[in-house]
Amino acid sequence: MHENSLLSEDDLVPVPAPAWPAPGAHALRGARDGLLVVDLHGDIDLANATPLRDWLDSVVALRAPAYVVDLRRTTFVDSTGLNLVLRFRRRVRESEAGFAVVCAPRTVRLLWAHGTLDVLDPLPGIPEAVSRIAGR
Repeated sequence: MHENSLLSEDDLVPVPAPAWPAPGAHALRGARDGLLVVDLHGDIDLANATPLRDWLDSVVALRAPAYVVDLRRTTFVDSTGLNLVLRFRRRVRESEAGFAVVCAPRTVRLLWAHGTLDVLDPLPGIPEAVSRIAGR
C-alpha cells in the first residue's frame, strides 16, 4: 500500500456513500489501492453520535485494507465523539485492516487530556499515516 511513494491529498477521490449517507459535512475519500479516509468535519459530539456511529459502521462494512480518520477539520470533539473514534478503531482492527488518525495540534491536546493520545497515536497528515500503515 503506497510503500514506494507517499500518498498526497490530491491522490484521494470521493468514494460513493456506503449504505447510509454521511451525516453533516463528513466525507469518505479513497485511494486506488483501497485505502479509505474518513474525513470528519465540525462537531463530533453527543448531538450527532447516533447517525455518525451508523455511518462509521457502514464504512467498516466496506472491508477496506486500511482506514485513516482525519480529524483536522473538526471544531469540537467531546467524550462521546472520542468513543466513536475508538469504537471505529476497534472494529477496523478486528477486521485486521490498517488504521491511523490524523489531527491538528489542538486535537492532540484534547486526546492527551482524555487519556487517548497513546492509543490513537495521531499523525499530522495523510502521507505520514499511509507510511505508518504500510510499515505495520
